[in-house]
Amino acid sequence: MESSEFSSGDYCNWTLCLNNREGHLYISQNLRLIKNNSKIAPAIQVFTGIANKKGDLLSTETVILDINNFIRSKSLYVSTFKIEELLKSKFYEKEGNWVIYCTVKIWNRTETKSCTSSSKITSDVFHSELVSTQFEELFKNKTLSDVNLNVGGQIFPAHKNIIAASSKVFAAMFHHETSEKLSNKVDIQDIDPDVFQEVLRYLYTGRMSRETLDKMAVGVLAVADKYLLDELKAECENHLMKRMSADNCAELLAFAAQPHPAINLKKYAVDFLRRYPDLVMATDGWQKAKKENLVWSCELIEMLCGRKLLDV
Repeated sequence: MESSEFSSGDYCNWTLCLNNREGHLYISQNLRLIKNNSKIAPAIQVFTGIANKKGDLLSTETVILDINNFIRSKSLYVSTFKIEELLKSKFYEKEGNWVIYCTVKIWNRTETKSCTSSSKITSDVFHSELVSTQFEELFKNKTLSDVNLNVGGQIFPAHKNIIAASSKVFAAMFHHETSEKLSNKVDIQDIDPDVFQEVLRYLYTGRMSRETLDKMAVGVLAVADKYLLDELKAECENHLMKRMSADNCAELLAFAAQPHPAINLKKYAVDFLRRYPDLVMATDGWQKAKKENLVWSCELIEMLCGRKLLDV
């Protein structure tokens, strides 16, 4: 089976091919055409996944491939999906159909002002992507994991060296004769498992997706503070400041006022409240903050802003 041809701009055209071999579903990719070959970086990134009609993905996989191998062979294997897994999953429909997604990322070389090729920069970007992809796969597969993180009853296998290299808290935990080091188990009861999973992914890849931040930036920031992930904490603060509105200002101000040292977020929330007091205090979020005493002395703030006290 072959898909219709899809394109990567001016550089390449692709076709996705499916073959049933040895009880597995193979996905290969055919390179139909190469234009301006000299401008393409030495590798491409291929993301594949199977999804249902809602777009939920199963068995996603990302690989880095050498573009020169495509030129020689015209087709390369990129992923394997077990048929048995598909048939038992929610992605298998009554008609026996499922949707396969594929994304191809190509890095192209650019020219500097001095007309010299920036291949070194391109190479650095490529190797960074390669390392991140490899660690992403290690995060997913948990190969040779040597510690279990028990987060609210959900177990996350991990690698001590990787998480210790990213977090000073985990480093101190595993460098000393602690119970966690001796038992290879860490109990974490004050973090939502879904949030922790994304933070753990960050410990492996150094990346946090915008979609994840849109959904759980506040929770991720709290975990980043706990495990001394300064760069991630700053990324969360910036994300929340950019998306601050009258509706969420009170919530973010209450969060920033907690022991978590989100200093920049707190200053920004206070400044936002000063500039738009009427808008913020007219929201359900502000009323909730008053009822639950989430923001320090809401009544005093209202008086300072020249407003009458609101009935709770």
